[in-house]
Amino acid sequence: MTDRAGRSTWPPFVGALVWLLPAATLYWVLAGTGVGDGDILRYSAYFAGCVVLPGVLLLRAFAPGRRTWPEDVGIGIVVGLSFELAGWALFTAAGLQQWLVVWPAAVLVVFAAVPRLRGCWRAQDAPRLPLAWGATLALLLSATLLLFYGGTVSASPVPKYGGDYYQDMFWHLSIVHELGRSVPPQIPQVAGETMQYHWFADAHLVSAAQITGIDPRFVLFRLWFAPIIIGLVLAVAALARQVSGAWWTAPLAVALTTIVQRVAIWKFVGGLGASPLVFLSPSQSFGTTISVGAAALLIGVLYRGAPRRSWVIVLLVVCVAAGSKPTALPLLLGGTGLAALYLLVRNRRIPWLTVGLGVVLVGVTLASMLTVSGSTAGTPLRLFGALRAFQGYAALTGDTAVAAPGGWIIEGLRDADQETLTWAIAILVSVVLSRAVWVVAFLGLGQRRTRTDPAQWWLVGTLIAAMLGFLVVDHPGFGQFYFLGGALPFAAVAAGYAIHGAVTGRPRVVRRVIIAGGLLAGAALALAIRAFGNSKARPVSPAEITRAVTVPMLWLAAVLAVGLLGWLVLRSVRPQVRGLGLALLMCVAVGLALPSRPWSEWRSAADGLTGEPPQIPVSASPLYTTDEIQAALWLERNAGQYDVVVTNTACLARPRRPACDARGYLVSGVGGRRTLMEGWAYTQQSLANQGEANGNYRELPSPWPDRVELTTNALTAPTPELLETLRRDHGVRWIFADKRAGSVAEGTLDQLADRRYTRGQIIIYELRD
Repeated sequence: MTDRAGRSTWPPFVGALVWLLPAATLYWVLAGTGVGDGDILRYSAYFAGCVVLPGVLLLRAFAPGRRTWPEDVGIGIVVGLSFELAGWALFTAAGLQQWLVVWPAAVLVVFAAVPRLRGCWRAQDAPRLPLAWGATLALLLSATLLLFYGGTVSASPVPKYGGDYYQDMFWHLSIVHELGRSVPPQIPQVAGETMQYHWFADAHLVSAAQITGIDPRFVLFRLWFAPIIIGLVLAVAALARQVSGAWWTAPLAVALTTIVQRVAIWKFVGGLGASPLVFLSPSQSFGTTISVGAAALLIGVLYRGAPRRSWVIVLLVVCVAAGSKPTALPLLLGGTGLAALYLLVRNRRIPWLTVGLGVVLVGVTLASMLTVSGSTAGTPLRLFGALRAFQGYAALTGDTAVAAPGGWIIEGLRDADQETLTWAIAILVSVVLSRAVWVVAFLGLGQRRTRTDPAQWWLVGTLIAAMLGFLVVDHPGFGQFYFLGGALPFAAVAAGYAIHGAVTGRPRVVRRVIIAGGLLAGAALALAIRAFGNSKARPVSPAEITRAVTVPMLWLAAVLAVGLLGWLVLRSVRPQVRGLGLALLMCVAVGLALPSRPWSEWRSAADGLTGEPPQIPVSASPLYTTDEIQAALWLERNAGQYDVVVTNTACLARPRRPACDARGYLVSGVGGRRTLMEGWAYTQQSLANQGEANGNYRELPSPWPDRVELTTNALTAPTPELLETLRRDHGVRWIFADKRAGSVAEGTLDQLADRRYTRGQIIIYELRD
């Protein structure tokens, strides 16, 4: 029930009750993935008391606004995470990690003790929105938790037994352990070397582990993701309503961000999916959430009348975004730049506030590149590098070489024939079409209401920056795809605002018919094309691939052309519909994405939580055996926090692969200890060598050959002098010998060191004083 102003007339407690659904879902997904009640309670208390509450209080003190409490929580989570990282850095640098809880507690005490700040404990002048606003958001939040936890999270067991674990999770676990020791951190795999990587997400994880006392493995593999999902959903909702002023754009933007993320009219090949939430990439999920909160704060202070003291929070959040993901600040910079250009043209004077923000963003970007951006070495600016990831590229171009620096366009397109060009154009068009929500955001600049609002230009600027990053950056690990996922929330918000602007001023019945009818028509069209406009067999040859990409798009073009003719006829018969064609087109475009997730995906997600706990199948030659995992866990419990380990586990145990895949992180990740030399693939030094001798950075020789030699000699030809050198010069205290990874001079080591642990093919030695 709502009044004529659109405000809810339900009692306030009814609006609060709808949030019991995501609370119950949160407990269900955590319990369903093996988290005990005690850990759920501890982590919930930590996040509520040490992140949400301090963040909301600081937000209300420095950037007050007419926000509902869920919106305050969404932006407050971003502020709280940013504030937490500042405290983590101070306490860790001082060696007082065990007292980190004092940092958020101090905020609560100050806001309770200072009379002028006590008002921040209550939302001031908060609007009462329709019950449907809270109900749809609560439902979407529950669906998002179910989708991601029932999928990727449930399929990624906490390391305990053998199996083919995803190596990046072990790598992040090594960073989490390292960030509990030092600021700035060392490279866990190369003890003594300073790490250059966007590690702020991992710093949040170690803060959570230190305050709660929960094993970092459970924090990384189970607990951290749910609060980040909550933060992103509520922050997107807050940003959408802030920009448009309409309540219904919030659930629409959330749905387009987390549930229906792309148009999927292709059955086999075509289009592109890129999510802002990626469980296996904490930096992507964390960085996107921080970026959305930063956008809400930036737009608020630039274009929505937030007080100038908001800049304190803005600068804090922007700096955290810089260290969260290298793709974050380019989006914020692109939005600020386009908005500044628009204001300059419109007002014919320099918009100093927006330009000043742009200068700050450039400065922060440069500073982050020198300190914490990381993983950008060996990444040239080169057109269409992303095409190497699509089916058909190698067969058409014959380009199977590792991409090396040099050239303005990828090798396969420099002298491409007509067949290759046709394939490339079809793929690129399908990428654009699969991001139909982006197209709607740009269409919003074609109508007066949104065209005259610099906030819409700011949002569109982030999309231009993202597409340029995707097309121009040629990352050796296809990191340019993260640009698209990081920009999706901004596209969703801009699309909702564009549709709102297109129907504003029309009678309520007309607005509902256009929006609902357009969405349903788009969804039905997508289903029809997927069922009847696709090839029946999976494409194999390049010609078949091009056809499989192209045919569904031709169906779509034909139907839209017929629809356009029908609309022109309708306009001539009923002149009152004039001016609604753009609104209908945008709704149809958004509706194309609605059936992007089939029912089987939801059923699989539910099965992942209600069935037996998933186990990674242990093959005859798994990447990690149970003996290796258990030995690493023993080392984590018994070795000193600052001890360095010599180990021969730098290479993944991949059968029939003669080259070393240097992404082994058993000792530094599961074992949580610094190593003299373990997997070096993700270091800046290795990435910078991408393409040497036609080698991929994952399989290139170590940039530290001296350490490799020391490691090899320590395990195969140890001498008292060598072990003393390792102990004196490198702080080595342990040897982790894995006979599965290579030969071990077991007899000699038994004489020179103390055997402390033996299991299967694993022997752990402690060096003598």
